[in-house]
Amino acid sequence: MRRVHLEAAEDHVERLAHERDPIGAVKEFIWNSLDADANNVSIEIHRSELTGTDRIIISDDGSGISPESCASTFDRIGGSWKPTTKRSILEQRPLHGRNGQGRLRGYALGSQIRWTTVATDATGKRLKTVVSASSDARNDFIISDPEPTIDPTGTVFEAWGRQDTRLDSLLTENAVNKIITELGPYLIRYPKISVVYDGKRVEPESAIQKDTKRSFSFTFDDIQHSAEVRIIEWKMKVSRELHLCDENGVSMDIIDMGIKAPGFEFTAYVLWSGVPDHIGTFVLADDTTTPVGALVGAARVELREHFRERIRERRAELVEQWKADDVYPYKSAPENDAELLERETFDTVAATISRHIPRTKRQQKITLALLRETVRHQPEHTHKVLDEIFRLSSDDKKELSRLLDRTSLASLIKAANNVADRLDFLRMLEHLVFDPEASSRVKERTELHKILENETWIFGEHYGLLVSDRSLDAVLDRHLKKLGRRVRTPSPVRREDGSVGIVDLMLSRSQRENGRLQHLIVELKAPKVIVGDKELSQIKSYALAVAEDPQFTDVTVNWEFWLITSKMNGLVRAEARQQGRPSGCVLDYADGPTRVKVWVKTWSELIEDCRDRLHYFKDHFNHDPSIEQAFAYLDFSNPGLLSDAVKKAIPGKVIRDGEVSDTNPTNDGNIDHALDKKDPGDTRMLPG
Repeated sequence: MRRVHLEAAEDHVERLAHERDPIGAVKEFIWNSLDADANNVSIEIHRSELTGTDRIIISDDGSGISPESCASTFDRIGGSWKPTTKRSILEQRPLHGRNGQGRLRGYALGSQIRWTTVATDATGKRLKTVVSASSDARNDFIISDPEPTIDPTGTVFEAWGRQDTRLDSLLTENAVNKIITELGPYLIRYPKISVVYDGKRVEPESAIQKDTKRSFSFTFDDIQHSAEVRIIEWKMKVSRELHLCDENGVSMDIIDMGIKAPGFEFTAYVLWSGVPDHIGTFVLADDTTTPVGALVGAARVELREHFRERIRERRAELVEQWKADDVYPYKSAPENDAELLERETFDTVAATISRHIPRTKRQQKITLALLRETVRHQPEHTHKVLDEIFRLSSDDKKELSRLLDRTSLASLIKAANNVADRLDFLRMLEHLVFDPEASSRVKERTELHKILENETWIFGEHYGLLVSDRSLDAVLDRHLKKLGRRVRTPSPVRREDGSVGIVDLMLSRSQRENGRLQHLIVELKAPKVIVGDKELSQIKSYALAVAEDPQFTDVTVNWEFWLITSKMNGLVRAEARQQGRPSGCVLDYADGPTRVKVWVKTWSELIEDCRDRLHYFKDHFNHDPSIEQAFAYLDFSNPGLLSDAVKKAIPGKVIRDGEVSDTNPTNDGNIDHALDKKDPGDTRMLPG
């Protein structure tokens, strides 16, 4: 008998033991047995009524540890024979261990550990050797003298004496699942190997739902490498793990999955011949400047694509089942692009929350019909509605919110509805400014101004509302803030006549070229106002007050002033149609880097320009709104804004007790039909 001292700091040995991970220790010992050409491995877990897990015994029928190699095996960290060869000695199977550290994992299973091993020496004799150690002296291993034996070759590892509740984790279903997910590809490849855990054989094939392999390539240092990702979907619940494997599928390490695939229980195995050469660098798996980082990044892209395809497959299967059960809320094929997008969005959302949908057909039919209405009209709020209905779990809420925030289908449905809303708005605006009865009643400040304040897209998609109905001082102060400079002094900005200017709307965009800013100031005139010299002088005075302000003489900025009207007198029309200038431009003034333009635009020009932008969508979404639909949109987006006098000028509407109603209201109490109609309490008429 002799004592072998491990030449390493004891705290280093303790770290390598990973004592908080008993399941990891069991997996490591199984791999050691397989590397030693074992075909049968058994893990026995002995229980005690008082202490729970009492003793762990891991035995195999491998080649064992020869007496002459015992000392070198236990007296140093590293020095394993495995890096010198890629295959096991007898069975020529790919090797797992490389670092010569696995034996230290025994301290995670017990404070007392012992190996009893039988191996054949150089003369062909079988010799038994016992190696024991204690956590009281982690670095010391007691090696017995070898004894002749007729026992078959193999190794029995025993651990006991550890009073730690963490050992009870070995008795959980999760422990078995972790062993299956790590050893699964290896055991499938070598079916004659038997691993029995706590009395039950580990059989990964019976737990597999789907097994997919995808080849991919990645580039590092301008060299393209080939790799493979194997995705095993399980019938059981597993922890998400991404295994880094050699080209044979032997797991070398486990890292975070780094992707989301809700509803799937799976493990991913990345196979690359270069993985064994980078052991010790797996901590850099998220650094794309390293080989392993580039490999993992490319593998995650492949995994995302795989699960996008799998989600589509599952969704199609589920929809076909709903159709067969006659609970699917769509009875006919989509008639246009908008309906097709809505249908695909519904299918995506419904499939995502399918496990929360009631099981009876009647409840399914009602639930899916309600979901259809939510997706159709307000897709961005679907997750809130579903949370109220189903009380979704935290993970489901996050995933559904992510889906509705990021899926292009939901975005396009929302965009389609947005286009329809804009067409409705243009129809309403056209009626307000051109219909003789409506235009004579609409007020500039309290109605027209407030309506456009919420619909600034008509002036251009690139503008965002900055201020509304502020003095010209506020306009200039806001401009200074955009430049990151101090706001103006309290003294007001005056026009040429000394008065303080008031602007209706100020919109702004920051151009990318040369850091130039562009501001738009809009002056609105009610439809009944005929613009003449007075109004034209007013807008020009605003412009000159800006251009001549000393604080802006060194600023690179474009100022544009729009005067919008329905009518103008002959002199203003002549000035707006001068040769050598764009139509509508009545002033083009430059002072150093500052440039100021003043335009007179008609409501008809503005509306037609917006219609041109929406022309493509109008044709493809088949939406040509009526006056009633247009009014419904405005009343929905700006409730209570229009006066009763203006509302009386809307065809198809009547005033009842101060409220607007349809002349032909509809009320159908049948729930199956009502789901296909607009909610009688909703003042907005919605497409479809």
